[in-house]
Amino acid sequence: MNIKTQKIASLVYKKVKSGMLKYWLDTFILLVMCSLLYYGASWQIFMTYTDAAKYQCYAVAFWKGLSALETFPNSQCDFILHPTDQSATDDSLVKNIQNQRLPASMLRYIASPPSTERFHQLPHEYPLLTIIPFTLALVAPLNWYQVAFAFWMILVAVAIYILLLRFRSRRAAVAYALYLVIGCWATAVGRFDLIPSALTLLALLCTERRKWNWAFVLLALAILFKFYPLVLVFPFLLAQQMTSDAKWYAWRRWKPLAMFITVCAVVMAGSLYLSVEGTLAPLSYFGFRPIQVESFSASLIWLSSYFGHLPLDYDYTFGSLNLFSPLSSNVALISTVFLGVGLLYTYLLQWRAKIDLAVACLLTLLIVMITGKVFSPQYLIWVIPLIAYIGKSDPWWLVSWVMIGLLTTWVYPYIYDMGPLTLVPDVPLFFPVTTIRNLLLLGFVLSLLFSVSRKRTEKVTIPLSEITMKRPLESKAARA
Repeated sequence: MNIKTQKIASLVYKKVKSGMLKYWLDTFILLVMCSLLYYGASWQIFMTYTDAAKYQCYAVAFWKGLSALETFPNSQCDFILHPTDQSATDDSLVKNIQNQRLPASMLRYIASPPSTERFHQLPHEYPLLTIIPFTLALVAPLNWYQVAFAFWMILVAVAIYILLLRFRSRRAAVAYALYLVIGCWATAVGRFDLIPSALTLLALLCTERRKWNWAFVLLALAILFKFYPLVLVFPFLLAQQMTSDAKWYAWRRWKPLAMFITVCAVVMAGSLYLSVEGTLAPLSYFGFRPIQVESFSASLIWLSSYFGHLPLDYDYTFGSLNLFSPLSSNVALISTVFLGVGLLYTYLLQWRAKIDLAVACLLTLLIVMITGKVFSPQYLIWVIPLIAYIGKSDPWWLVSWVMIGLLTTWVYPYIYDMGPLTLVPDVPLFFPVTTIRNLLLLGFVLSLLFSVSRKRTEKVTIPLSEITMKRPLESKAARA
């Protein structure tokens, strides 16, 4: 064996060894992440009042009808059998249709009593497609449903890690695992928010490869699992239009949006056919929700109560603990104004090419989270893949999101476990911790907006293939 062959063999050996070490490192990180996520949710498993227990009721009611819920433990499915939050009723739907002067046949269809048979019981809070992950866990025995559901969500968490590792970097993947464990320790595998989060990340990855048709289809699917990605439609459309070189009336320019609308229309039409009330209930559900105690609006009301000595009342409605105050309507109005201003400024930054689509999506979601009436712990799942994708291992991002995640986990489950649910806001640490967390999140958003506003305008990159197609003569001359 000559010297040249020895060098080649040595390089191959080192490369294989390095690859194996990285493989085992990723395997170790995934095992630790999955173990901690399952352990964080394990205290809820086998309980009848958790979110996963509600998902089981939704799945069984859809496939077998309401009568099948009578075999469940007491109180597990009472929110379906004996609902207390009437977010959308037949009477209100009929009245709205009468006001719109729609056809009498549609009015009769709405006015008919909702069926209790299978395939007609849709989730009260979520779109139709959520039946898919809810159903997957039915492969396990009745008492092991929540274990099976946690297993499926762990697979989704692993898939997101692999996506970041393959298409971004190992630093981004490791940061994602760290943020998910710290901030979503008790919620990641007990909710289904990882699914729309993964679909949103996939859509973003497609845009970087100019696969706009797939990007909009995936974004539509994310919305049809949970409505929150709806706020990302405009940033996606703006980015697609800015990179398109077709004429404004060309079909190629508007095909991605047409595919998005088609997917949404087909699924919503099927949902309306199965149950009009079940389809419209999630839309009005969020409109009627009051201010939740962990939201930034609740923190403002709590701080203002020290100046005006205003009474604060709490009640468990709409699946969360909510706050009621004379200031609620005013704070909600101010939050709505800041929501509009924040989104418009984000779109302006994107239009001026100061931020790319990933940062625009992150800012949009964070602004919605801060100005919204609800800020549940699982909302961090929405943004953690984007945080890892953009920030990677940047020290400022790491410190900020580790602190935000730790405070969120401190609130839930630890502070929530200190007493009866309706008395949680009376725990001395509750509002100080949630307020500090919300202020840190606000500070992160403002500092990010300030830093990107000072950046120079970034040029919109055009794929090399397009440059070659547009200037073939110049390319040949350059090569000559």
